[in-house]
Order: sequence, then structure tokens, then C-alpha cells
Amino acid sequence: MSMIHFQLVTPERTVLSEELTSLSCPTQMGQITILPNHAPLVAALSSGELQAKTETGDSFIFVAGGFVEVRANNEVVVLADAAEHHYEIDIEKAEAAKKKAEDDMKQHRMSNEEYAKVAAALEHSLARMKIARKHAHRKNPLVSQGNLTD
Repeated sequence: MSMIHFQLVTPERTVLSEELTSLSCPTQMGQITILPNHAPLVAALSSGELQAKTETGDSFIFVAGGFVEVRANNEVVVLADAAEHHYEIDIEKAEAAKKKAEDDMKQHRMSNEEYAKVAAALEHSLARMKIARKHAHRKNPLVSQGNLTD
């Protein structure tokens, strides 16, 4: 069976490097799913959930900004501005960021650029909270493998 050679990289770290059976990710044109032997493609990412499927399980990852590139030979690279596994998301911090963004949006004197930044921060926080809550029942795989403790 063909597999996808996948890497998800941010400026800070490599978030995931795996052999996948499929990849679903949020783009500015909508959600896309990439299977082995997909046609070459470059798409801009939007804030949301990336789902990476392997033969043994799924990874659910928040991504914000960046690009997905499908290359020849079943290679897929995601260069994201920010990314974190569902179990890495701190819901309390995401809620605080959401509240701050909402409070900032209530300001009456804000340039279009400032408003766009605050709206993006709000979208970012809401997406993180949604992913963390959606997968809260799932264990951190590193904890279940005995590599970390809660």
C-alpha cells in the first residue's frame, strides 16, 4: 500500500514526521483530503484542525497559517506559522486569548489592520478551543506509552 511521507514544520520545531494513509487539512479554499498519489498542489492554510491518519491511529493538530505542498513521490510538507497537537492545547489560555480578542474588538478606534489582526487572533483562539474540546477524551499518546506523566 502506498503511503504519504509527511512532515509538519513550524519555525520552532518539527511537529510531526510520519508515514500517513491520508491527510486532511484546512485551507483557505476549504477542507482538503490528500491520499497517496495525489496530484501536485500548493495551498494556503487557514486556522483549523489537521488530521493525519496512520495505519495505527490518528493525530489531531491545530494549525494556523502557512502552506501545504503536495510533491511527487507521495511527499507532503506543511509549513505552518503555528501548530500544536490537541493534547498540547491549554484551554484556559485559549479562552483567555479569546476574551482578550473580543475585548479588543469592542474598541471603537481601531484601524483596518489592527481589526484584521484581532479578528485573526480570535479565529485562532476559537479553533484551538474547538479542537481541544473535541478531542479532550483522547489520551496524550506519550503518556499512554509511558514517556510522560500527566
